[in-house]
Amino acid sequence: MALRHVVLTVLARGDMTGYEITKTFETVYSHFWRASHQQVYRELGRLSAEVCVNAQVVAQEGKPDKKIYSITPRGLEELRQWVIAPTEIPRSQYDLLVKLLGCEVVGREAFRPEFDRIRGIAEEWLRMLRKMRRECLRQREKGWSEHEQVLYLALRRGVLLGEAQMRWLDEVDVYLSSGALPD
Repeated sequence: MALRHVVLTVLARGDMTGYEITKTFETVYSHFWRASHQQVYRELGRLSAEVCVNAQVVAQEGKPDKKIYSITPRGLEELRQWVIAPTEIPRSQYDLLVKLLGCEVVGREAFRPEFDRIRGIAEEWLRMLRKMRRECLRQREKGWSEHEQVLYLALRRGVLLGEAQMRWLDEVDVYLSSGALPD
């Protein structure tokens, strides 16, 4: 998946400024896609050059002009074609696996601080996802749109992956501590 398709998906829901798009990445899509402000703005520039999005400049008093982006028919068609195209199988590339394989070079104890750092990040990430899930479930009582239902499914995937990651990290922790492997 390319950043362009995520941006087109966001704009298919409605016109937004670049700032609003990046905020959507930070708040709504953060558990399955990350992009910096610079990456989003570069992609908006490319999409604009390819006439997949339009940018309307709006003057503001006492502030720089802002651009409001909208998806064009060409952008909508690209998004439609991408949605129905075959999806690749997720890749399992993960630096920590390679570091674990290379751990014998430095020894398990020397690797421990890096492992603990990664484990802490994973724990915090899972805590955040579970908090988002609780908030979503509270909002469900008010009724969800189809878009909100799909976002919940994406969040649920993140929680399940986070839980699986923590189980695996527990096994790695035992191995690093004692050399024991799970059954």
